[in-house]
Amino acid sequence: MRKKLLFIFFFASLSVLLFSNITNAQESRGTIGIGISGGAMNYAGELDDDFTLVFTRPAFGMHALFVVFPRVHFRLTLLHGSIAANDAQANFTSNADRNLRFYSDVNEAGFHILYSLQSRKKGFTKRNFAVPYVFAGISYFQFAPKRNINGTEYDLQSIGTEGQYLPGDYPEPYKLQQFSVPFGFGFKIKISSNFDAGAEIGFRKTFTDYLDDVSTNYPDKTALYNAQGPLALYLSDSSTEPHDSGSRRGNPNNSDWYVYTNIHLTYYFTTSLFKQYKLKSQFKGNTCKGLFSGK
Repeated sequence: MRKKLLFIFFFASLSVLLFSNITNAQESRGTIGIGISGGAMNYAGELDDDFTLVFTRPAFGMHALFVVFPRVHFRLTLLHGSIAANDAQANFTSNADRNLRFYSDVNEAGFHILYSLQSRKKGFTKRNFAVPYVFAGISYFQFAPKRNINGTEYDLQSIGTEGQYLPGDYPEPYKLQQFSVPFGFGFKIKISSNFDAGAEIGFRKTFTDYLDDVSTNYPDKTALYNAQGPLALYLSDSSTEPHDSGSRRGNPNNSDWYVYTNIHLTYYFTTSLFKQYKLKSQFKGNTCKGLFSGK
């Protein structure tokens, strides 16, 4: 999957460069930034709804930034991190007896539009020292909730803890690749004419309730046991007092979220992109003399 993300990142970057050169018939110039980021990833869902710090996991990324207009920038990103939570440590004391838990890697490729809240007026190299910004975009991400029992890792999606692989009125197996809507805010500080450092918090609105493998109801216990055995039954319901078949396991009305908080460093270089040169007018004194003067 990481190789696929790298390919998507490279292909998207190349496409932007080629498209810009093809569509700009006039000579143009601009700035591109490449950079890295590192920070923390948090999750909100059935097992924790307030980004409890105890579940914070490391994350890192890289990006390419295209300075298209003074206030508007385009950004391509790659992100790798992880999320985790469990009922025993979550702030929901009423869910402690449910005793569910999970962890998952998250790999993301994204396209963002950044809007600077301060506009530069003297060229990019003379930009303001500190610039706040907001951003929004679209991303494609991969996840795979798992659980470790006595040193053995189990893939929860393939087990179908809510009856996904049983006959009857159960949810379909959820997809491990999804789209999300990233948005957030941050600020950049000019270190030199070619370097910026900054900090950012980015929220990811997903369209799945299964980042944590928990969403709807407990399946028929007997059917799950007969189909996949006692381990599947335990992963579905780990509580000390087993729940009735069909009783509520999660809340399907609320999709899960994840958040990436980071610091980042960006290096800029000039390129023949984006900002068009203005051609000199060939019309002088409301006549066409300039067209034939050779000037």
